[in-house]
Amino acid sequence: MRNLWSPDTRHHAIAWVVGSVLTVLLIGVSLALMGGAPPRKIVLATGQAGGMYDTFGREYQRRLAAQGLTVELVGTAGSVDNFRRIVRGTVDVAFAQSGTYSVVSDPGQKVAGLAAIYYEPLWVFVRASLKVDDTSAFRQRNVAVGPAGSGTEAVAKAIMIEEGYDFASPGIVNRTSVEAREQLAAGRLDAAFFVTSYRDPGIMELMRRPDVRLMSFRRDAAYTQRLRGLTPLRLSEGLLDLRDNIPPENVILLSPSAMLVGRADLNPRVVELVLKVAQTVHGPGSLIDPPLRFPTIAGVDVPLHEAAETYLTSGESFLSRTLPYRALRWVLVMKILVLPLLAVWVPAFKVAPMIVQWRNNRRLRRFYARLRDVETTLAAAPSPDGLRDGISALEALRADVQAVARTLPLQQQRDIYHWRLHVSLILTEALDRLRRMEAADIEGIDVHHDQRRR
Repeated sequence: MRNLWSPDTRHHAIAWVVGSVLTVLLIGVSLALMGGAPPRKIVLATGQAGGMYDTFGREYQRRLAAQGLTVELVGTAGSVDNFRRIVRGTVDVAFAQSGTYSVVSDPGQKVAGLAAIYYEPLWVFVRASLKVDDTSAFRQRNVAVGPAGSGTEAVAKAIMIEEGYDFASPGIVNRTSVEAREQLAAGRLDAAFFVTSYRDPGIMELMRRPDVRLMSFRRDAAYTQRLRGLTPLRLSEGLLDLRDNIPPENVILLSPSAMLVGRADLNPRVVELVLKVAQTVHGPGSLIDPPLRFPTIAGVDVPLHEAAETYLTSGESFLSRTLPYRALRWVLVMKILVLPLLAVWVPAFKVAPMIVQWRNNRRLRRFYARLRDVETTLAAAPSPDGLRDGISALEALRADVQAVARTLPLQQQRDIYHWRLHVSLILTEALDRLRRMEAADIEGIDVHHDQRRR
């Protein structure tokens, strides 16, 4: 048992424990500094079923899955709800609407902007029989402002408050897009707010109804100056449908930007992959989005994710540009694991022999110090008994060194042989002196006996 837990074994065990602890610590530091390994799966918050966030969410899911990133879609009430889910940490990425982040409490700054991806106009439809425009408030009207927690509600609230309307009025109701269209067509609503893409089939359905008209914002410059996140957007006559001339006249809309937002600690490689897909989906433009304008950092009113800003201003990283996500993920995993190992064990294997040699030299120096002490004791011994004690100590020291010599590398055996020569020299001198002293003692005894006989 003593051999199993010898000093050498103990030192080796300590060295391995220290190296292992350092490796684990460095892997932890690498994970923290590099943002961890890219995940296999993310959760994407969309919006109401059948809406454009839901439609684009399915497109992103399909394209990201082809790249090796699984996407779980979560339907929500809309933009504000999506922000709150990111703050709570239940989703990783979400669609959101510019101008709505300010109504969300995010003291820990857990939300980061990735990019604006397309214009998402505000459509205000009113019953054709009503004389309502942006200079007259919706007093005494029944108005649908989107689901509670949606971006539509946030924009409608901001506009109505600016117009002096009491947003707490019972005439303001929260309705989904489908509910608002049905009730507007049935005459149970006077007006309804929608924030969505022109591609939304529900918008075209309302545009074709003769009993409903789209309101134009004459004071668009004033609104966009006072309400951050809104952009004036001109919808030319016939732009949406030339055959049926929809819209029937030029219309000025106020448009937030649809954005991609995510957790502030979202892995940079995921950010790059999502934005790469966003470029494919939104880069070509549309009837109201200029080509190559989106995705962009312009219009993002949320603190930008560092990786998103780098991607949109300088392009994607070399690894993301040259490797598919599946391979990139494993490269980064190996990078996180291998670099700490190289950082710890390569220097360790280089330094360890020097440490061992220093330790062995230190042991030899201690043996030489003990040898010097024994030599001093032997030189000062006044009697044969003192010499015998010193010789016994010298023999014990030689046995200790011989035990240590078995553990030393070959390059240090020369030092052991030198030490043994010195021991032999001192031992020879001590034995010779002992013989002389013993002979002198015998002669002294004989002389004493002779004197007594005489």
